[in-house]
Amino acid sequence: MGLPGRTWGVGLPQLEDPLDELVSFVLDWDCRYVSQATPLDGFPADRSRIGRGVMLSGDPGRGKTTEACAALVSVCTRYKVDGHFIRFSDYIEAKTRHISTSSKVDKGLGGELALAAVERFEELEARLYSVPLLVLDDVGKEHRTASGYATGQFTTLLRHRYDAMLPTIVTTNLRGGEWAAVYDESAASFAMEAFDIVYVRGPDYRAVA
Repeated sequence: MGLPGRTWGVGLPQLEDPLDELVSFVLDWDCRYVSQATPLDGFPADRSRIGRGVMLSGDPGRGKTTEACAALVSVCTRYKVDGHFIRFSDYIEAKTRHISTSSKVDKGLGGELALAAVERFEELEARLYSVPLLVLDDVGKEHRTASGYATGQFTTLLRHRYDAMLPTIVTTNLRGGEWAAVYDESAASFAMEAFDIVYVRGPDYRAVA
């Protein structure tokens, strides 16, 4: 699932003080995730939460990633569904490399190694677009350019998942008012629509350690 090794097998019950909003997210899973194969009479009566995820916002070192990973483990264990964890910066870097490598392959360059790299990324990206629960970590820390490439990838991925009834948990150091400045007004508006936004307070656990 791509989880950091330190979080393997650690669900919300194993945390000392898990966020109430993530506990509710796990208990509310059946109202947030609807498989594409579900018949209409199997949809929840209240459709307002379908596809809706959680955005954990706060300063560095507040345990956002640990909490998000624990929620992922809890959902996958409890409901027997698949999940994936990835840092957004890693996705953007891999996507950028993929574009360059694909160009080489299209020109007949790079050989089997390049072709294998293209196939591995395409498998990863297909998984990010289709896995029932995705944790997208450290959004806002990725390298951004004047072209707005990272913004486009962020909104494309998350809008697709939301429309496909696939919840996402996002962690970020950005606060609500900073979204429009770092990304754009559309991304800020979409975040309000698609996520329960939780500001994570508390001590800096990295500093304590």
